[in-house]
Amino acid sequence: MQQPAEDLFGDVVVTVDDVHAWLRAVPRIDPESPRAARYVVTYDVVGKIKAFKRRGEFDQVTAPRPAPPGHWWLRFRWT
Repeated sequence: MQQPAEDLFGDVVVTVDDVHAWLRAVPRIDPESPRAARYVVTYDVVGKIKAFKRRGEFDQVTAPRPAPPGHWWLRFRWT
């Protein structure tokens, strides 16, 4: 069930699932990693999520990305 973007007092709602989705998509950090909590605080992840939700871009940013090709190193060949 999707939560409303704003609560009764006009503030944007940010859930733990939103933070986990951001961590998996943007910096690609495992939410269970010891450095995840520090990243959330240091880089104001909640503030960034609120800004993206206000602009309506949060779902686009956290959408799953396609896996890189199996031969990813071919992108870096000089010949």
